[in-house]
Amino acid sequence: MSDQEPTFWQASWTWIKRVFRWIAAPLPALLLVIGTILLIILGVKNIQIEDLLNKLFGKEDPNPKGKKAIDVANSIPENRIDKEGKLIPPGEPDSKGQTQAVVVPIQEPGLFDDPGKIKITPPGGEPIEVVLPDGVKAKDVDKVIITQPGDFVVTVKDSSGIKASDVDDLLSKYE
Repeated sequence: MSDQEPTFWQASWTWIKRVFRWIAAPLPALLLVIGTILLIILGVKNIQIEDLLNKLFGKEDPNPKGKKAIDVANSIPENRIDKEGKLIPPGEPDSKGQTQAVVVPIQEPGLFDDPGKIKITPPGGEPIEVVLPDGVKAKDVDKVIITQPGDFVVTVKDSSGIKASDVDDLLSKYE
């Protein structure tokens, strides 16, 4: 059935849904923005409505954080084996002392979360909250590398307006 072209009624229904989305979506979006402004006036800080607006207008996430990339990063290369021929899992050192890092996703910030902080949960550990340098927002963070417990390296996305050298300068203030 998927090889056939859609019927007139199926094509019409698809077109009506698309038009209706663009006619009906501005009203809830306007109400959402007005509600956000009222909450800000009342003193609520760090409201993030960008994702809600994107879902309302049917836009896809420009930076999807699906599990596929994390699964690839956590896959074990075939040549990473011990003396007995068994695969060495991530997080355990090989005979040369090299350890494959375990990759975990950065938790998406909630509606009222502070955009100056991000949360990650290492395997088998408690959630860690990383305070970002001044001027760096959670949506700009590409990855966080835990070099030692309590010691982090933060990198920003290429699409961010923040230069990597600026992040290094900001982080040096905290050392």
